[in-house]
Amino acid sequence: MITELLLLFGEATAGAAELEYVAKLWSPPAEFPPTLSDIAGRLPMATPARDADLITYAHEGSHFLSKWHKGGHAVYAGNGLRIILPTPPILTARVFAAVPQAERGRVYETYRQQGQSEYWQAQPLMLVDEWVAYTHGSLARRELAIPTRQESDRYCAEMGTYVWHLHRLAKAKPEYPIAELTAFCRWNEERCRSFIPDWRKMFNKTFD
Repeated sequence: MITELLLLFGEATAGAAELEYVAKLWSPPAEFPPTLSDIAGRLPMATPARDADLITYAHEGSHFLSKWHKGGHAVYAGNGLRIILPTPPILTARVFAAVPQAERGRVYETYRQQGQSEYWQAQPLMLVDEWVAYTHGSLARRELAIPTRQESDRYCAEMGTYVWHLHRLAKAKPEYPIAELTAFCRWNEERCRSFIPDWRKMFNKTFD
């Protein structure tokens, strides 16, 4: 099982990043889309992340499977795999300040304010956590074939842009091991590109 999970993320990252496996606790109903079934089944049935809106359930459930880790933050990537990334030595407010006006989008102010909360202040990887949660919500929407809620794709791209600026700032810190964050961001960006039709119109950056 662990070998299969490593293949999901790729050999380069699997060799560098620390990993955790999250076991399944129960079998969600058949009407759940695959992405939500994977997430929900690894949380208690009575989890506070549960929501009648299945897109929201996938998004919030992704957060609940991610967690604090000493020296970093563990992000739920799917299929039971949690990736532990080292925290860049950057305040979250610094990342938001680095985003140009033209790239801020609709959710910028919401998350700029969120970035002032206690955990977020010194944990810029919460931006990655949010990007992945939006990815899971957008993927669940695609699997459910819901024609509305297109904003989930747009917000996913906006959050990816904030993460790109985090990556840019982290890369400038010689003491920070950037390879793990780069590999993870490339992987998630490729994932977004694979199922969001207009992804390249919304997000035209690369994680170099």
